[in-house]
Amino acid sequence: MTGPTRVRPDLGMTGDSSALTGQGTGATGELASRLAEMISTACDGRLAAPEIIASGTSLSALGVTSLALLRLIDAVEEEFDVVLDLGGGAPYLDSFPLLVAYVDAGTS
Repeated sequence: MTGPTRVRPDLGMTGDSSALTGQGTGATGELASRLAEMISTACDGRLAAPEIIASGTSLSALGVTSLALLRLIDAVEEEFDVVLDLGGGAPYLDSFPLLVAYVDAGTS
């Protein structure tokens, strides 16, 4: 049995950015929708998934607290078998599109 997939935090985003915001079709759009639901759950429902998907601001500007971020990290690591390491500044936790791209790269 192998451990969680490790992906590099410095991965750049490529391709159609509409898929990263949940507006695209296919697996990445589904991933974006699922991650938005997970953020909403981690925030105890204070943020709606469509609001998260449509936002162009950082997760912290949306009101995602440090506790909600830890809940989100646990849920994402468990569901997608990827490691969200907080070391190195964790730039993929700065915005929703970066998080989607990072998880997508880790599950590909």
